[in-house]
Amino acid sequence: MIALVIVFIAFFAFSCGGVSENIPVENGNFDEIQDEAAEECAENAVLYQKPELPQKPEIAEIRKYDKNFECIPLPEPENGELILGNGCFEGCIKADQHLHISGNGAENSLIVCRDEEREAVIEVLPDTELVLENISISGSVRCILAAKGSKTRIEKSVLSHCKKGGINICPDEAGCRADLSVINTFIGDIDEALSGISYGISFGNGSLKISGSEISGVNSFGIAVWGEEENLNKVEIENSVITSVFGGLRSYEGHGFYAENSADVVIKKSSISDTATSFIMVSSDNDEIKLQLIDFNAENMLETGEEQGGIVLDGNVNACFNKVALENSRGNGVFSRGAVLYAEDLSVKSVFSDGLGENGFALQLVDGSESFIRRLSVNSAEKAGILLDGSCSADIEDFEIILTKSDGYFEEFGVGAAIQNGASVSMKSGVFSNNRETGILAVNSEVSLENVEIKNTLPRKCTESGSCVFAPSTDFGHGISLYSASLLRFDSMILFNNNNGLNIAGSDVRGFGSKKIFFGNNTTAVNAWNINNFGVLEDNLSNSSFCGNGSVLTADSQPVREGL
Repeated sequence: MIALVIVFIAFFAFSCGGVSENIPVENGNFDEIQDEAAEECAENAVLYQKPELPQKPEIAEIRKYDKNFECIPLPEPENGELILGNGCFEGCIKADQHLHISGNGAENSLIVCRDEEREAVIEVLPDTELVLENISISGSVRCILAAKGSKTRIEKSVLSHCKKGGINICPDEAGCRADLSVINTFIGDIDEALSGISYGISFGNGSLKISGSEISGVNSFGIAVWGEEENLNKVEIENSVITSVFGGLRSYEGHGFYAENSADVVIKKSSISDTATSFIMVSSDNDEIKLQLIDFNAENMLETGEEQGGIVLDGNVNACFNKVALENSRGNGVFSRGAVLYAEDLSVKSVFSDGLGENGFALQLVDGSESFIRRLSVNSAEKAGILLDGSCSADIEDFEIILTKSDGYFEEFGVGAAIQNGASVSMKSGVFSNNRETGILAVNSEVSLENVEIKNTLPRKCTESGSCVFAPSTDFGHGISLYSASLLRFDSMILFNNNNGLNIAGSDVRGFGSKKIFFGNNTTAVNAWNINNFGVLEDNLSNSSFCGNGSVLTADSQPVREGL
């Protein structure tokens, strides 16, 4: 592509203070006013409030039963009670009326069921109540199976080395309306069934409460809440851990927490880690799912060859995040399709492309999603910090988006924020720094920026290795790129130390408020081509300052990205 470099000296002649003067656009002049440029930059610097990140929850220590006792026959309950001392007791239990089972501590009392014809070590029949405390259970079948209308309470116990499932409430799901409480309990090391399934808790429908507990070492999911339309699930998880969910070869595997259809979910002071497909996935096409995450950590998506993605909000979901930190996710940090997300103090660090070599976004907001985020930190995402695609919108205030990397496969992109295909974003009081290719990429979309600083944008990594496929001779490294009838609205911005500060093709720029941009130390402050009316562009930049740039305005036709 032939570069047409045109410098409009008479057109853009502004001083560092923004007052129109006939100052020739030469580097020598700018060298004399670097102190003024530094003062201007300091006056307009954006203050980012670092989110207060949550601490990992403290989980009650539960020792696993590890004594290799020879088992004696399990005694029969008497008057609704079964009290066990030290030792291993072999047998299977079917509770058809209220039953209270207690032991002498999970490390001392063990029930083992080896009858593979049974449904579970403990089977709870419809409308029956079970209390289990201070005991361990294991077996060649599920640990606990409870039917509709049942009430199950498990406290200070260990459910491990069962087959297929730790706890299954209403496998038929419909009309379940059961209650399950799990307190200070370990559920894990669940062996796979012949189908390859193993899980911590599979919950049909009703009320689920978990506190002070850990679920670990399963294949399919830590907790799944299946739900049903017009029948609300109530889920409360507090001070608990879900970890080591290592499946992912099938769509229903590898999730830390999964919920579908009608549900009201609150997860607080808890963490999810080392999962294969998602930390959390909630999905509903009809009834609403409400999801609250409060003081929540998620980290380390296991590396697989499948599709992956952080926290997934799919469909009719209303999500509220408060002090949420994600690290080392794959595919996405947060994915939202058609959902509404409200977030405060959201931190997403180190997001990689998934096992298919796709995505790599800290936030991917698409297809009708709406997001309102205050105090956002995005650090070291791969490919893009934020992607808005299609008919969706985001309102983001008090943020930093830094150190986005080019993807690890083709070494392309590394964009701070990509807004494309009809999406719109409003961003206020924040910083884009040390991203690659461009700080903000807009393709046929609308961007509103107020008190935003975009600086130190780097070329794609492929330019360093000489391996770029798209536009191999173009460095990029722009502050803002506007393509394909995009619109930028701005008030008080800093574009500092980029290639092109503003790179505009077939798009519009409109100022509001102070209509002020400080352009400092860019190779070119503004590069614009295929513009309908340069007079309109000049008017909207009339209160801006230009200091230390190689040139003020060029009209250099450059390769155009059509989106990510």
